[in-house]
Amino acid sequence: MPIKEEPPKTGDMYRCQTCDLEIHITQPCSCETPAVEFTCCNKPLKKVTALPAGMPT
Repeated sequence: MPIKEEPPKTGDMYRCQTCDLEIHITQPCSCETPAVEFTCCNKPLKKVTALPAGMPT
């Protein structure tokens, strides 16, 4: 999945909508022009990052 809006940051999570594989970003891309892609089951992963419980929005 090309990340067009902004590259993944530390703490972001992505999930496969078919098999529920999850990717948790622990080290962000530091390339000058990031071109990050996450796919599983031949489909792009969906960003599912959420604030931890009790955190203000």
